[in-house]
Amino acid sequence: MSEEEPTNVFAVSNLISSTMRQSGYDIELNNENIKTLNDFKIYLTKKLSDMMDRDYDGVINLLYRIDVGEEELHELFSPQNKEYIPSALADLIINRQIQKIRWRMKIKNGEA
Repeated sequence: MSEEEPTNVFAVSNLISSTMRQSGYDIELNNENIKTLNDFKIYLTKKLSDMMDRDYDGVINLLYRIDVGEEELHELFSPQNKEYIPSALADLIINRQIQKIRWRMKIKNGEA
């Protein structure tokens, strides 16, 4: 994976970490343990689960800041998905940040 690859785990994790810090959540990334997007998803899932237990409203605000789609969230937060929510949220957040990175690269390269 090249440095400019939009799915570069470091670009995605740094963008998410930055947004989370702006929302008052300090997440520590150990880049030695996070080498793939799946590693980051596992880490983010654990963090989101803890965050939802302590500050549910804050997590909802974070999701709006990240710009995760309302329709996706409405479907996800149905009662039958309770155990699945942190993992699915991690997927939504990572996918949204990848979209942002790709869009920024298109703008940078004059393609948009």
